[in-house]
Amino acid sequence: MSTTQIVLITAVAVLVLGIIVLPLFNRRQFRRLDPNLQIRIIMKEAKGLIYFKNVSNGTSGNLYYVKNKRKILVFPWVLSQGNMLVTRQDPFKCWDYPAEHEPLNSDELKQLLEEIEKYNKKNPIKLIFK
Repeated sequence: MSTTQIVLITAVAVLVLGIIVLPLFNRRQFRRLDPNLQIRIIMKEAKGLIYFKNVSNGTSGNLYYVKNKRKILVFPWVLSQGNMLVTRQDPFKCWDYPAEHEPLNSDELKQLLEEIEKYNKKNPIKLIFK
Protein backbone atom coordinates (compact mmCIF):
# COMPACT_ATOMS: atom_id res chain seq x y z
CA MET A 1 0.00 0.00 0.00
CA SER A 2 1.33 3.40 -0.89
CA THR A 3 1.49 6.28 1.54
CA THR A 4 -1.18 8.24 -0.33
CA GLN A 5 -3.63 5.35 0.08
CA ILE A 6 -2.87 5.13 3.81
CA VAL A 7 -3.34 8.89 4.22
CA LEU A 8 -6.58 8.78 2.24
CA ILE A 9 -7.98 5.87 4.29
CA THR A 10 -7.02 7.62 7.54
CA ALA A 11 -8.66 10.88 6.42
CA VAL A 12 -11.88 9.10 5.47
CA ALA A 13 -11.95 7.25 8.81
CA VAL A 14 -11.47 10.51 10.73
CA LEU A 15 -14.23 12.22 8.72
CA VAL A 16 -16.69 9.36 9.27
CA LEU A 17 -15.92 9.36 12.98
CA GLY A 18 -16.27 13.15 13.28
CA ILE A 19 -19.33 13.60 11.09
CA ILE A 20 -21.43 10.55 11.94
CA VAL A 21 -20.37 8.73 15.09
CA LEU A 22 -19.53 11.53 17.53
CA PRO A 23 -22.72 13.61 16.96
CA LEU A 24 -24.86 10.51 17.51
CA PHE A 25 -23.00 9.79 20.74
CA ASN A 26 -23.39 13.41 21.89
CA ARG A 27 -27.17 13.40 21.27
CA ARG A 28 -27.56 10.17 23.23
CA GLN A 29 -25.53 11.53 26.14
CA PHE A 30 -27.52 14.80 26.11
CA ARG A 31 -30.85 12.94 26.40
CA ARG A 32 -29.53 11.01 29.41
CA LEU A 33 -28.53 14.16 31.35
CA ASP A 34 -30.47 15.54 34.29
CA PRO A 35 -33.07 18.13 33.12
CA ASN A 36 -31.26 20.92 34.99
CA LEU A 37 -28.04 20.17 33.13
CA GLN A 38 -29.95 20.02 29.85
CA ILE A 39 -31.33 23.49 30.57
CA ARG A 40 -27.86 24.90 31.23
CA ILE A 41 -26.51 23.46 27.99
CA ILE A 42 -29.49 24.72 26.01
CA MET A 43 -29.03 28.21 27.46
CA LYS A 44 -25.41 28.22 26.30
CA GLU A 45 -26.21 27.03 22.78
CA ALA A 46 -29.22 29.36 22.28
CA LYS A 47 -28.85 31.48 19.19
CA GLY A 48 -30.59 34.84 19.15
CA LEU A 49 -33.31 36.15 21.40
CA ILE A 50 -35.75 33.30 20.73
CA TYR A 51 -34.63 29.68 20.45
CA PHE A 52 -36.44 26.34 20.25
CA LYS A 53 -34.76 23.02 21.03
CA ASN A 54 -36.61 19.72 20.61
CA VAL A 55 -35.25 16.80 22.64
CA SER A 56 -36.99 13.68 21.38
CA ASN A 57 -37.08 10.18 22.87
CA GLY A 58 -38.98 8.62 19.98
CA THR A 59 -42.71 9.14 20.54
CA SER A 60 -42.26 11.58 23.42
CA GLY A 61 -39.95 14.39 24.36
CA ASN A 62 -39.59 18.00 25.43
CA LEU A 63 -39.65 21.19 23.39
CA TYR A 64 -37.62 23.91 25.09
CA TYR A 65 -38.48 27.56 24.41
CA VAL A 66 -35.65 29.90 25.38
CA LYS A 67 -36.14 33.66 25.62
CA ASN A 68 -33.12 35.99 25.86
CA LYS A 69 -30.91 33.06 27.00
CA ARG A 70 -32.38 33.56 30.51
CA LYS A 71 -35.93 32.27 30.62
CA ILE A 72 -36.96 28.75 29.64
CA LEU A 73 -40.37 27.20 29.16
CA VAL A 74 -40.60 23.43 28.68
CA PHE A 75 -43.38 21.77 26.70
CA PRO A 76 -43.46 18.00 27.36
CA TRP A 77 -45.10 16.29 24.38
CA VAL A 78 -46.20 12.92 23.02
CA LEU A 79 -46.71 12.03 19.39
CA SER A 80 -50.41 12.00 18.50
CA GLN A 81 -51.67 11.60 14.92
CA GLY A 82 -48.49 13.06 13.46
CA ASN A 83 -48.39 16.08 15.79
CA MET A 84 -46.63 16.88 19.05
CA LEU A 85 -49.42 17.01 21.66
CA VAL A 86 -48.38 18.99 24.75
CA THR A 87 -49.18 16.97 27.88
CA ARG A 88 -48.72 19.75 30.42
CA GLN A 89 -51.96 21.00 32.00
CA ASP A 90 -51.31 24.77 31.95
CA PRO A 91 -48.22 25.27 29.77
CA PHE A 92 -48.36 29.09 29.81
CA LYS A 93 -48.70 29.55 33.58
CA CYS A 94 -45.09 30.28 34.58
CA TRP A 95 -41.48 29.95 33.44
CA ASP A 96 -39.69 26.69 34.23
CA TYR A 97 -36.35 28.43 34.60
CA PRO A 98 -35.29 30.47 36.59
CA ALA A 99 -36.23 28.62 39.72
CA GLU A 100 -38.51 31.39 41.04
CA HIS A 101 -41.13 30.28 38.46
CA GLU A 102 -42.39 33.77 37.82
CA PRO A 103 -45.61 33.98 35.75
CA LEU A 104 -45.61 35.05 32.10
CA ASN A 105 -46.88 38.57 31.58
CA SER A 106 -49.25 39.45 28.74
CA ASP A 107 -46.49 40.68 26.40
CA GLU A 108 -44.44 37.53 26.91
CA LEU A 109 -47.50 35.36 26.32
CA LYS A 110 -48.35 37.21 23.11
CA GLN A 111 -44.78 36.88 21.85
CA LEU A 112 -44.70 33.19 22.81
CA LEU A 113 -47.89 32.45 20.87
CA GLU A 114 -46.48 34.26 17.82
CA GLU A 115 -43.24 32.28 18.05
CA ILE A 116 -45.12 28.97 18.36
CA GLU A 117 -47.09 29.90 15.26
CA LYS A 118 -43.81 30.59 13.39
CA TYR A 119 -42.38 27.30 14.69
CA ASN A 120 -45.42 25.42 13.42
CA LYS A 121 -45.08 27.02 9.98
CA LYS A 122 -41.44 25.98 9.66
CA ASN A 123 -41.74 22.39 10.93
CA PRO A 124 -43.73 19.54 9.40
CA ILE A 125 -44.67 18.15 12.82
CA LYS A 126 -46.88 20.71 14.53
CA LEU A 127 -47.04 21.55 18.22
CA ILE A 128 -50.64 21.35 19.43
CA PHE A 129 -52.25 21.89 22.83
CA LYS A 130 -55.13 20.04 24.53
